[in-house]
Amino acid sequence: MKGTLTMAVLGGMIMLFSLSTPLWARVDADEAQLETVRKDIDRDSTTTRDADKIQSLAKRFDVAPDVIQGLRANKQGWGSIGIELAMAQEFSKTDPNTYPKLTDALKQIESLRARKMGWGQIAKELGFKLGPVVSAAQQTRNELRENPHTEQTDTRKIEKPLVSESTARNEMTGWIEHVSRPEHPARSERAARAR
Repeated sequence: MKGTLTMAVLGGMIMLFSLSTPLWARVDADEAQLETVRKDIDRDSTTTRDADKIQSLAKRFDVAPDVIQGLRANKQGWGSIGIELAMAQEFSKTDPNTYPKLTDALKQIESLRARKMGWGQIAKELGFKLGPVVSAAQQTRNELRENPHTEQTDTRKIEKPLVSESTARNEMTGWIEHVSRPEHPARSERAARAR
């Protein structure tokens, strides 16, 4: 009887552990994905002007550009800003009565980040899942990549010389156009003097 009870308890513990492992693994995978997206945004956004990033993020999350400038002033990278905004958006959806505005939810998330909590810990503490946050962060990354404005190293406009259509066609086909020689009036004068 004692052996049967021990086996039942041991079996129950193994079953409980095996059911909870995928949940932990999923949270870790989502957090790893968020870190990858954060790094991608930071790396990719080096070619986009800050003003364009601010406008894109403000439009994406429906906040004032000042909110994003404030986050940037706190020495946060563009990836972290995008993820925090995505988390605040998800958090305000799960608790709209307490946090009706995205900025209110953002303050709560910033305070938890200041306590060195990871993305997964914050989501668990605030009661939402990371899956929608990962999706929103990936969409943010894609929107920042599609932003048409990029910084140029030289602010002067470089104009391309106009090329005639026939010259362009000849350059593409490798055809060399023979240029006619201009008339030289000096030659005709020399010929007349020699007579």
